[in-house]
Amino acid sequence: MKYLPVFLALLVPPAPAAILEDIPGSDEMDIPAFVQTLNQLHRGPPLPPSTKRANVETRWFNQSLDNFDDTNKSVWSQRVMINEDNFVDGSPIFLLLGGEWTIDPSSITSGLWVDIAKEHNGSLVYTEHRFFGESIPILPLSTENLKYHGVEQALADVVNVIKVLKEEDKYKSSKVVVSGGSYSASMVVWLKLLYPDVIVGGWASSAVLEAKVDFSDFMEVVGRAYRQLGGDYCYDLIDNATSYYEDLFQTGQGAKAKKLLNLCDSFDENNERDQWQLFSSIANIFAGIAQYQKPENYDLAQYCSVLRNFDIDDASALSKFVQWRFRQQGCHNPRYQDTVDYYKWAKINHNVHLSWFYQTCRQFGWFQSSANKNHPFGSTFPATMYTDMCHDVFGSQYTSAKIEEYIQATNKKLGGKHPAVENVYMTHGALDGWSAVGSDSATIIPQASHCSDVWSIGPTDSPALRAAKERVIELVREWLA
Repeated sequence: MKYLPVFLALLVPPAPAAILEDIPGSDEMDIPAFVQTLNQLHRGPPLPPSTKRANVETRWFNQSLDNFDDTNKSVWSQRVMINEDNFVDGSPIFLLLGGEWTIDPSSITSGLWVDIAKEHNGSLVYTEHRFFGESIPILPLSTENLKYHGVEQALADVVNVIKVLKEEDKYKSSKVVVSGGSYSASMVVWLKLLYPDVIVGGWASSAVLEAKVDFSDFMEVVGRAYRQLGGDYCYDLIDNATSYYEDLFQTGQGAKAKKLLNLCDSFDENNERDQWQLFSSIANIFAGIAQYQKPENYDLAQYCSVLRNFDIDDASALSKFVQWRFRQQGCHNPRYQDTVDYYKWAKINHNVHLSWFYQTCRQFGWFQSSANKNHPFGSTFPATMYTDMCHDVFGSQYTSAKIEEYIQATNKKLGGKHPAVENVYMTHGALDGWSAVGSDSATIIPQASHCSDVWSIGPTDSPALRAAKERVIELVREWLA
């Protein structure tokens, strides 16, 4: 387990940059370690701090609780943000779709989509997805009420926002183009698929399209990122340390692993599901770092240097790194039952972290497992961990077979990796784990990760990244011609 030191050009001390954030609205109950790491993989695409002043208006749009049942007269209010600073009557509407996050004005005050909108004197409109942020159609978040949650309902909400806007004189002749990142990029594709005449074109950055229960390829791509950008030594360190801890659990030395990893007393080293949560949490920490890495900043190389600097022993270095990322004083506790209890608490206390988990159980899957062996994160977190949680949180109808049925229905309706759409430009980073369920026809940006092209064109952009951004600009011009 010892490692012969290798000196890197980029060595950085442990610093609290880009670490796991405290999540608001959960003071009454601690967020389990596993949920913290999962939330890092499902946060909105980041934007740089805006240096531009903009007048962003918040409006509330009446929506039907059920867009597909005329007998259900219940309505709710959806939050929408609008930036008209450069708008001229009749100019295009540049729609930005919100995904599994709380929308923020900065997303329509800076970035590439804002730059393009300014060129066309467009209005920027940012929609918040139902059951996220402040756009909550119904409470409590019971399994029964969450039946109104889903991408089809959310897309119908978007269509209604467009319809209401275009009833205003200034928007009557406005063409609509749409953009999104990650899950909301998927929505761009599906909006064009299901409502082809509502928008003239769309840009989908890192769209995840193929619903899949056992998403084992995700960690392979994450591992590739660490090998390419962090170096073989970093990949091997993670691999060696993970294998060491797995061996301890598998050979009846779980108590030793528990001590070395600084796990709390209530963590049951003999409970298989607790082991699943532990190793999945560790893998998610590394995946969360890789998800928004910028190769021009040498992000992964620097984090790998931090990892190495914690200790010359691989197992000890990994343990200290994980504790640093959790920012916790004392022990940490990735217990399966804590996660289930937290999600059950969220159903009653209206915590929207539950909302995305429900969608994965009901529509998408995308459960990152260790079944693919081509990664350094071990083999101890099967997709079964997630399907078991779906069952334990949402009820007995969420069996593995039923979840598989839901996921296949999604692919059948929405086209999987091959949706029949036109005038949608899709991009992916080559080192983005989510690209494994993206379109085969997407533009691939070397070394880039998730939503890497949403920033304005800048001097540090690689030639391929700049070309991808310039292509978006060209296509929007064509769509609006």
